[in-house]
Amino acid sequence: MLRFIVSLFLLVCISTPIKTAVAVESHAVILMYHRFGEDKYPTTNIKIEHFVQQLDFFADNGFQVWPLSKIISHLQNKTPIPDKTMAITIDDAYLSVYQIAYPIMHDRKIPFTLFVASGVVDKHYSSYMSWQQIQDMVQHGVEVGNHSVNHLHLIEQTGQLESEIITNQQRIEEMTGITTTLFAYPYGEFDMQLADKVKNLNYVGLGQHSGAVGESSDFRFLPRFPVSEQYADMNALRDKIYSLPMPVEEVQPKETITILTQPLLMMTFDKSLQAKNRLHCFASGQGKTNLRWISETRVAIQAKEPLTIRRSRYNCTLKDRVSDRYFWYSHMWLRPEIPEP
Repeated sequence: MLRFIVSLFLLVCISTPIKTAVAVESHAVILMYHRFGEDKYPTTNIKIEHFVQQLDFFADNGFQVWPLSKIISHLQNKTPIPDKTMAITIDDAYLSVYQIAYPIMHDRKIPFTLFVASGVVDKHYSSYMSWQQIQDMVQHGVEVGNHSVNHLHLIEQTGQLESEIITNQQRIEEMTGITTTLFAYPYGEFDMQLADKVKNLNYVGLGQHSGAVGESSDFRFLPRFPVSEQYADMNALRDKIYSLPMPVEEVQPKETITILTQPLLMMTFDKSLQAKNRLHCFASGQGKTNLRWISETRVAIQAKEPLTIRRSRYNCTLKDRVSDRYFWYSHMWLRPEIPEP
């Protein structure tokens, strides 16, 4: 009887429309992990205790974890998604995924998507999974996505783009039997030429810029929230997993590559958002950007200092007036002349 009451309560909560000041389209949040319990790689690692704490928080606060393919299918078909739905993705197929994360999530029946670069798996590096281990996870419901053959900076491999993606897909199919339409950009790097190529190959692209996904998202480069030790604080992560897609009518430029050290981003918002003087934008490693409002709905965003690293982002957030949740939008800037650290 108690189990029935709990189930009924959860059903009511899931079915109740989200209350916000503006209409919110069907949406979800995608998280991205890399390593687990590998403390010598703090920029890509999550401590085991922090990962378990996060999973506990998701479960205790009514979040549903869906396979990524299911979320994307619902968004593309405009099929309603319950509020507080998320996907967990893991890039690069490190061994700690199989040894640590997979047993934890398997015991909790939590689905996830693993993005595999076949070249590193085929080289049998000790820090990566084997095909046999990947096959074991696939047999228990884990999704596999395409991450290119050699995990290169693909914007610099224009002559090898199709080979990197198609050959990797062929190898994944050969070793797992999975035909995927999901592609994660290595390093999260893409430009519009690469994004169009991914679309033309019938893939949905996944980046590493942040934000919630919705029906109006650009499926050439869907955002994901990176989760590592530097982003492990539950208060900060809470705002991200509760985030909503920003109602943006126009963004200029769409292009990510910039020759400018302080590029200008123009954004136009849905009027109902009442974004003027309530929007906050931040540049990677700098804090708040300059904002110049051109009208009630259009703003120019610019970093206060030069962007000095290869990949930077302008992250923009706006707190909803009713729910206290954040609308979130992120734009990546890429300076290819700066080498990888």
